[in-house]
Amino acid sequence: MPSFDGAVPVQSAAQMAASLIGQGGVRMNPLNMASVSATVKSGTFHQPYLVSPDVDGRKLATASRTMSAGTLSQLRELMSYTADYGTAAEAMAGVSGDVGAKTGSAEVDGQKKPNGWFTAYRGDLAAAGVVQQGGHGGSTAGPIVAALLKAGG
Repeated sequence: MPSFDGAVPVQSAAQMAASLIGQGGVRMNPLNMASVSATVKSGTFHQPYLVSPDVDGRKLATASRTMSAGTLSQLRELMSYTADYGTAAEAMAGVSGDVGAKTGSAEVDGQKKPNGWFTAYRGDLAAAGVVQQGGHGGSTAGPIVAALLKAGG
């Protein structure tokens, strides 16, 4: 499956403002966003993977620094609230346990509808998805990610 590294370009003025809300030149993929959810849940960076590193003995990447306790607490609170009462609540209904989620959409030049994004965690499992031209992530990618989290045990 083709993939690419996420990137947030260094920009100034209006372009920087667009980047800060995930628009403009920002590039992400579902594995990057699953890593964001895993990092918020665990408190330390977690490289995403599809196949356990135990299978082939590979070493996962680590981060050189950590988030402050205050930032981590706020992110957990925001993602928990979004999963329970916010834009992710409908998709996350029935996903039990310690959960957090974030919905989103990404406008793409030449597309009539934005791509729908959703990332979430449940316990020690994190996932993310994107539906191209899906519109709002809570209603398009959300049910897909929530089904994965439910199936994950």
